[in-house]
Amino acid sequence: MKTTRLWTGLLLALSLAAGCGDQPLGGRVEQAVVAAPVSEGQALFEAHCLACHGAGPEHPGTMRLSERLGPEQAPLLNRPELPPEYIKLVAREGFKLMPPFRPTELDDRQLDVLAAYIAGERN
Repeated sequence: MKTTRLWTGLLLALSLAAGCGDQPLGGRVEQAVVAAPVSEGQALFEAHCLACHGAGPEHPGTMRLSERLGPEQAPLLNRPELPPEYIKLVAREGFKLMPPFRPTELDDRQLDVLAAYIAGERN
């Protein structure tokens, strides 16, 4: 039953996406939304950390931190007091349920950029 709903939703999404490109709705010309440039730190956070440490209860790392710190400080990006050295240590070694990131996943330079971003350096 669950698999059937998943496939039905996927097929519906694909059919909607396929039919949306040729004709604008109601004859209106839709303008493309141009996204703001993403910093390297933000891109690394989104690729490696967001799934577990984004804001909201659907993120397991945030849920665990919420138990200890409260919901306001649970998302990593709400904690600029974390020193970059600590962030790099936890990312490289892992912590409790968090697995470590190997140098093949995040090299040392990327880890420096990511730690600075989480610590609040978001230019």
